[in-house]
Amino acid sequence: MALHNDAPSPGAPPPIGDLSDLAALSTWAEQRWPEPVRAMIQDGAGSNATVQANQQAWLDWSLRTRVLTDVSHIDTSVSVLGRKLAAPILVAPSGLHTLAHPRGEIATAEGAAAFGTTMVLSSGTGTPMEDVLGLDGSSWFQFYWRRDRGTLREILTRAVALGAEALCLTADLPVRPLLGERMRYAVGHLPGGPPLYVLDRSAHLSGGEWDHDARVTWKDLEWLRGITDIPIVVKGVTTAEDAVQAADNGVNAVIVSNHGGRALDHGRPTARCLTEVVDAVAARSDAPEVLVDGGIRHGRDVLIALALGARAVLVGRPVLWGLSAHGAAGVHGVLEFLRRELESCMGMTGRPEVKDIDKTTITEATR
Repeated sequence: MALHNDAPSPGAPPPIGDLSDLAALSTWAEQRWPEPVRAMIQDGAGSNATVQANQQAWLDWSLRTRVLTDVSHIDTSVSVLGRKLAAPILVAPSGLHTLAHPRGEIATAEGAAAFGTTMVLSSGTGTPMEDVLGLDGSSWFQFYWRRDRGTLREILTRAVALGAEALCLTADLPVRPLLGERMRYAVGHLPGGPPLYVLDRSAHLSGGEWDHDARVTWKDLEWLRGITDIPIVVKGVTTAEDAVQAADNGVNAVIVSNHGGRALDHGRPTARCLTEVVDAVAARSDAPEVLVDGGIRHGRDVLIALALGARAVLVGRPVLWGLSAHGAAGVHGVLEFLRRELESCMGMTGRPEVKDIDKTTITEATR
């Protein structure tokens, strides 16, 4: 698939092929975005403690090198829900990519498809699902459980008909999050149009309508199974108890996620939740596949997640940095950057294939 190298006008972004880390892209984007956009994308709930903890927690492990192992060919490919991906790195759902680039989710989907991975399209998209799910690539559709089930059914039925390969229920935001001052300002002052399949961001402010159905329980997944036979993914599972519930209720995959730090301030970092979730269902024949997001900034983080038992990771904010800087080519570039780092770490630790990565690949870091 051809990529559109749509760099935003003036102010040259870092060349995507010359990156030594993703911090340069983040810095460029933060300097370029208007304050409401910067806060909406970069910040989280309350004091941002969970956002910061997500990144820091991946540094709690060190890599154990192995030598004299044949690593002349390293294979980063993996299968997620039966789909072979170029690397265990998916694009996480995030709203309004049109804030980062005029072509929005279309460019993101093109970059993900060219890389060879799955994009999880947010119901907070700024681009109609028909323009994204119909592209030649692998996509899931993320949604929140609305109180109006008729509207919810119509949205999900459309997504499935357009080729969504899985439905991803974000379950960790049943009530309004407590937002800090910058985020409260951001949700009331975002430029451009509203998200298409959820309420306007101002719903996060007190007094606005909140349409996430707080009455939903695991039993309601039966209703969801009644309208589709494609895989169901539950995002926001961080405990052993919920992992078991997911398996008991036939969920195909869970995403260990704390909403990128945007739901609960001072929540546990996902790197510290992952082993608990994996261990809770590891012995079950009906175990859901376990994925994780939150603070992934380096291929080393991907390797650590795999060593802790994840099948793959999802990446959110870095994709938006690349999208803002270089459009579809930037999305592809960020994903390929992480894949190359993962490949290097696999070689240095003597793990030529993803299946070779296990808990012996890492050890608790000493500081």
